[in-house]
Parts: sequence; C-alpha cells; structure tokens
Amino acid sequence: MVEILDSTLREGEQTPYVNFLVDEKLEIARKLDHIGVDMIEAGDPSVSPKVFQAVKEIASLGLKAEIVAHSLATRSGIAKAKECGVGRVVVFYPTSKIHLEAKMNKGEDEAIEYVCEHIRYARELGLKVRYTPEDASRTDFEFLVRVCNRAIEAGADRISFADTLGILQPHEMYERVKALRERLLPCKIDLHCHNDYGLALANALAGLRAGADCIHTTVNGMGERTGIPDLSETVLALHQFMGVNKYELRHLTELSSYVERISGFFIAPNKPVTGMNAFSHKSGVHTNGVLKDPRTYENFDPAILGRERRIVIDKYTGKRAVAMRLSEYGVEVSPEELEAIVEEIKRFGDEHKILHDADIVELAERVTGRMIDVFPRDLNAIVMIAVESHVYTGAVVRRLKNLKQVANVYEITGEYDISAYVKVSNVSDLNNFIEELRSMPGVKLTDTRIVLKKHAENGW
Repeated sequence: MVEILDSTLREGEQTPYVNFLVDEKLEIARKLDHIGVDMIEAGDPSVSPKVFQAVKEIASLGLKAEIVAHSLATRSGIAKAKECGVGRVVVFYPTSKIHLEAKMNKGEDEAIEYVCEHIRYARELGLKVRYTPEDASRTDFEFLVRVCNRAIEAGADRISFADTLGILQPHEMYERVKALRERLLPCKIDLHCHNDYGLALANALAGLRAGADCIHTTVNGMGERTGIPDLSETVLALHQFMGVNKYELRHLTELSSYVERISGFFIAPNKPVTGMNAFSHKSGVHTNGVLKDPRTYENFDPAILGRERRIVIDKYTGKRAVAMRLSEYGVEVSPEELEAIVEEIKRFGDEHKILHDADIVELAERVTGRMIDVFPRDLNAIVMIAVESHVYTGAVVRRLKNLKQVANVYEITGEYDISAYVKVSNVSDLNNFIEELRSMPGVKLTDTRIVLKKHAENGW
C-alpha cells in the first residue's frame, strides 16, 4: 500500500525565511492527520528548544499518523528524539563521495560503521529507525547497496532514497529504485525527491512504480531551494493515476491556504490543484466547451477538492460566457445586444488590465440603454491590514500607494499595522480590491469597514 510521509514541519521549515510557531506546528500536524497522511516528520529536536517542544507536543497528540523525529547520526540527537516520545527516528548520514570527502572526512568503510553504530544505539533505546543516505542519487550504487544492507542488518526497517539535488529523470529513478529493491534486504523504501528540475513528483511516481513504498511531501512543495513534491499534487496524482483513495482530498485546499498564510510562502496562481487559476477558464473556445460539458477542459471535477470552476470574462471570452455572467445578475439581453456587448468587452479589454463584473454590467447598460441596478454605487471603505512579522510594513505601504482605489494610507499601532482609506465604484469593485489586497505578498490579515457617512472636520 502506498504511503505518504509529510515533512512540512521539518523540510518545509527549511524553506528560506519560514519559521513556524509551536502552536502553528500543532495545527499543521492536526490538519495533516485529518487528511490521512501515514507519517508526519515533526522535526529535528536538536535544532532548537522550540523545535524540541513542538516534536514532543505533536508526539503526545494521539494522532493516527506515525510521528517521526529527524536526527543527524549523533547519539545526542537520537537521545533527544527518544526524549520527545516519538516511536521512530531518522538516522541521517551522507553516502556520496563528495559528501564523505568534503564534509564528513570519512572513507566508505568508516562511514558504514558509523551509521550502523548509531542505528544500533537507536534500536537499544526502543526506537524504530529509518536510515537516510543523503545524496543517494550521486552515490556509487554498489556502495549504496552495501551501506543500506548493513543499516538494515543493524536494525533499520526503512531506507529513504534521497535525490538530494533533484538530478534524476523519471526513467533513471525507475531503474535505480528497481535495482535497489532487487538488491536490498527486506525493508520499506521511501523517496525523498527534490524539485530542482521540476521533476520531483514525476520521479516519485516513477519510484513507486519501481517498487518503492512511500513518497515524502510538504504542503505547497516547500523545502530547501525548490522544495520537494507538493502534498496536494501528490494526493491528487495518487488518486487519479494509481487509484489510491485513502486520503481526504476536500481538506487539501484549506491546509494549503493555512500554511500559505502562516508561512508567508505564497503559491503561484497557476500552481496545480491549489493555485487560484487551477480551475479557471478564459478563452472563448475553453469557456464555450466547459459550459457545454466540463469534461471538455477538465480532467476531473474540482468539487472533489471542494473547489469550483471559475469563468474569467475579458477580451478572449465568447458570447456564451458573457451571457452566463449577465444571467447571474438577472440581466437578459437579445442576441444582437449580446453580440454588441461582447464587442464592447473586447475593446475595453484592449485598454484595461482587468475587467470586473461591474464593468460588464456598465457595458451592458451602455449597449442596451437600460439602467441595470445590481451594484451599489460609489463606496468608501476603511481597510485595516496586518502585515506578516518578517515583512517590513513600509514595503506593503509602497504597494498600497500604487493602487488607484487607495486614497490615503496610514501606519498605525495596535492589532493592525496599516489603515487604508479606499474609494471604489461599487461592492463588486470593493470585493475585487480586497481579494487583490489579500494576495499581496506580506499581507497577513484584513478587516474592512464600509463608510456610511463622512463628516467634514472643523475648518475644512
């Protein structure tokens, strides 16, 4: 049975400029367990007192997932893992020639004895052991087989094949894992694939087909450099391509959004599964097909992820999509009027970056000569903004001042860091502005108040 180990709390926190608080780590662990991952790598308790505390508290939560502590091959690190109350420790030690010579100053036989000594020590403490030969993909294969088999004999029941620099291609991963499976003593094989060439998930799936048992993931694909396979993409790929149905798909977007918010690590709009545009359709050909039968341009129903498709209206859009959007506001137009509205939209789209729903209704008013009163007009609002702790408030202020809807910006004290006075045409524009604001790098939280009445100050 295929397994997933999620390493957001260890590999994910190694993402540059990302640090999780203990309470945030506990919440991530709970959410991962709710999705159903098989193992949670909670961190290396030797890194800092707070990491130690987090690993210990996660181990005490009584989650269904197996909780794993990471450790360099040191007695003190392994002892700390035991002290945290986890049932399994990772003994981590490199095997490639460049790592052994440049970093560890050890020969092959010396490295084998060192690894086995620390695996035996972990077993004496009652811990299950996964041995990770760092940089396995650049390790001489015969030596890799030898060190892994000795590690298994010493008590390791899992071996993690680490493509530390993400250098393998899927066919190479398949061949390497297949050969490893044939040569290793009985054990489970994990895959830790880095994404330096964008091949991490493809490599991991190839490794599974070759006989591996487990893929390592992180939420939003976080990690050192370019990270490792994204949890959401992995779960969906296993579901669609390999018939693995044991994970809760509907909670993936919620977890992705939570980690994005607390980490400040923002995902691209075009990211598969969780990206804002993952189920958006724009061109006339695509929107026409999707509105007739979603299967024309969707390989699966976004509802299985708790998501909805989105039709984007602009100069590329055809008549069917425009008619659908107008009908959502109860606006009916004749075929001739619809044709004219689409032409107006194309002209508008050539001159503006974004076409909002209020613009579509305004163009429909212009074409039909009818007043379409579906949006309140001319709104003012005060938007309070909290900024991520690692981001300078001034950097967010500079971005805000460049937005046409923002009349004034103030840096303030208290729960929020910035107050912005916003002027928009209608509620739709306000909603679009707030969505744009929430996606701005560095913005943690917003709170909006619509102005009901503005009183002039004395003397003004």
